[in-house]
This record gives sequence, structure tokens and C-alpha cells, in this order.
Amino acid sequence: MNKKFIRWLYEELPELVSRGVVSGDVAEKLREHYGDVEGQSGHRIALTVCSILGSLLIGAGIILLLAHNWEDLSRAVRTILALTPLIVSQAIAIWGVRKGKSSAAWCEGISTFIALAVGASIALVGQTYHIPGDVGSFLLTWMLITVPLVYVMGASLPCVLYFAGITAWSGYEQEMGGHALLFWPLFALAIPHIWQEWQKNPYSPRSVALGWAASLCLCAATGITLEKVVPGLWIIVYSAMLAALYLAGGYWFSEAPTTAQRPLHSVGAVGIAVLSLLFTFEFPWKEIGWHHYRYDARFHEYAAWADYLLATALPVCALCLLVTSVRRGQKSRILFGMMPIIAIIGYGLTVCGQDEFSAMMLFNAYMFALGLGTVIHGTRNLHIGTVNGGMLILTALIIARFFDSDLGFVARGIAFILIGAGFLVTNIILVKRAKGGSQ
Repeated sequence: MNKKFIRWLYEELPELVSRGVVSGDVAEKLREHYGDVEGQSGHRIALTVCSILGSLLIGAGIILLLAHNWEDLSRAVRTILALTPLIVSQAIAIWGVRKGKSSAAWCEGISTFIALAVGASIALVGQTYHIPGDVGSFLLTWMLITVPLVYVMGASLPCVLYFAGITAWSGYEQEMGGHALLFWPLFALAIPHIWQEWQKNPYSPRSVALGWAASLCLCAATGITLEKVVPGLWIIVYSAMLAALYLAGGYWFSEAPTTAQRPLHSVGAVGIAVLSLLFTFEFPWKEIGWHHYRYDARFHEYAAWADYLLATALPVCALCLLVTSVRRGQKSRILFGMMPIIAIIGYGLTVCGQDEFSAMMLFNAYMFALGLGTVIHGTRNLHIGTVNGGMLILTALIIARFFDSDLGFVARGIAFILIGAGFLVTNIILVKRAKGGSQ
């Protein structure tokens, strides 16, 4: 529930009790149900952030101190020093569990310290004894040891670190010709923790951080894991993935009080706008489709099965979410949710006709409709941020077409002035309407 409403309710409770509207017991039960909102949003968050920063600084300081004199130490001393942070962090964690410490600040801080100590110990022991391996094996080993911390300590920052680690690992493996598809089962290992946190409070700092980390890592890893045997298939995959994120965020997290607390929705919306602008140019549509199938000796007939699976499953998922949004009367999400449909049509036109112009014009029209629809929706709801977002989409489209055309500097300058004036006038009108409606 919106924290502003809870704060308002707490302010009204004393007067409601004094007037006999609710009893003292009911007021106390309401406070127990909603919890200490101020403490959670202020004091506890500050403690958690300080705990995390402290753990990061301590870990970095230990590494720097060891690195300064590392070459002058014997192997035995190096091994002891390499394992000491891990042993100390484990001892502190065991002591905290026995003492019943379970605050968010404690769990996040000590679990982060342990995760960093694990990585440092693996790297230092491997370097000391010249254990064969590469960056990929180091990252994979570190992340597999880190993921149990997420569940044992109930901490989310190690999960964020885990997402970053497996994404970096998949990039390295793909570059080295390895099996980056293992990213998907690795990603699935963290889903229960995300679900658990979202079930508790989808708008808590933990849930929001996990949502942003998961969304951004998915955006990066999807492109990394694609084999790209069929050129251009990424157009459908990314369009469907971003639309699915946008629609899922709007479906499950529509009551978020701020945009920052809707990571899936925000990443999907921004991604769709950026991708639509990209598709108004010619280069994404060149040499795509089965006519340009990339044969490689290391590929067998099932080499790109993941590409075909993603290009099928993600559009189906996005379309199901779109149908659900339509049935729920959420018409404002239709334009963004249509992205995979437009991408499939554009891909089909290009592959069948070997002509990039049709797809480019299709996305020019789609992006114009996207911007205009966003402006109209924001205006009707007196939401200045939404209006500005729609105008940014339109502005980006206009600027892109100006650079494609032969217009002179004077014409471009006048157009930019008119666009800027449109921004200012629209915001002034909306502010006045909002003030008039609040009176």
C-alpha cells in the first residue's frame, strides 16, 4: 500500500479514536498490520545502506593491504591471509545467527562481506598455487558459492551481485566460444528469492533493487546468449522481451507510488522507445532472415534452438499479457504492448520482400503513435512526467529524421525552438490544470 496513505492514516487515528469512530484496539491492530512506516523508510534503510557500504569498504581495504606486500610473502602466509577474511566473516555470521540477529542491515552487510571474501579467497589461492583456470571458471565458481548466501542469510545484495556475476560470465563464455546458455538455469536459481521478496512487499527497497538488477541483466544476457545463426531474429526476441517486462510490471506492480519502484515497467517502456527509434533506421534491417543464414562448422542443426525458443515463447508471453491488459481495461498499455506485433510484421516484410524501407516506415508510424498516445494519456491524467516522456519520444523521432534529411540549419533551428516551446507550454498548462483541480 502507498506509504503516504499509511502516514495519513496514522495521523488521523488519534482523532478517530477520540471521536469514537474506531476503538483503541482497532487503531493498535492497524498499526501492527501496517508496521512502522517511518522507521522502515528512513532509519532502517539508512542502517542497511551504511552496513553495505561498510562491508564494501572493509573488503576493498583488505584487498589493497594484501596487494601492497603480496609478492614479499611466502606461500603459507599468502594462503592464511587469503582465507582469513573468509573465516572471519563466517565466524561473525555464525555468531550473529546464534545471537538471533535478523535485521536487514545485519543480513545484507555480513552476507555482502562473505560474498566478497569468497571471491577474494578463490582468486588469491588460485594465484598463489597457480591453479589452472580462466576468468569464466573463476566467475562461475564464485557465483555458485555465492547463491546459497541469498537463501541462508535471506539477503538481496548478494543476489544482485550474483546477477551481475552470471551476466559477466555469460559474456566471457560467449566471447570464448563456450556455452553461455547456462545463464538461464543459473538465473532461475535466484527466482525463488525474488518471488519471496515480492510476496512480502513488492515496493520495498529489496524488491525494487532485485527488480532493477534482474531486468537489466535480462536485457544484457538475452543478446549475449543468442547464437544469431538467423540474422535479425534478435529484433523479435528483444521486442517481445521488453513488451513482456512492460506489461508484467503494469500487471503486478501497478500500485507502485513512484516510477523508480516499478523497475520492470520502467525498463520495458524505455527499452521499447529506444528500440523503436533504432528500428526507424536502415541498418537493423539489412541482411536479415533465412536468406542470410550463418553457417559455421561448430554449429550443428540444433545449434540455435535457444534462439528459436526465445523467438517463439517471448512473443506468446507478451501477447498473453497484452490480451490480459485489454480485458482489464488498461487501454493505455496497448501501444507499448503492441511492440512485438509490429516487430514481427516488419521482420516479415523485410525477409519476404528484401526491402528495408517498409519496415522503417512502419516503425516511424509506430513511434509517432507511441509518442502521441503517451502525451494524450498523460494529459488526460494530468501526469506531467508521462507527458514529457511522450514528447521526448516525438522529439527523438523528429531529430532522427532531421539528421536523415537535407534540411538546413535554419529550418532545424526553428523546428527545435518550436519543439522546446511545445514542452514549456504543455508543462505550464498541465501545472495550472493540476492546481485548479486541487483547489
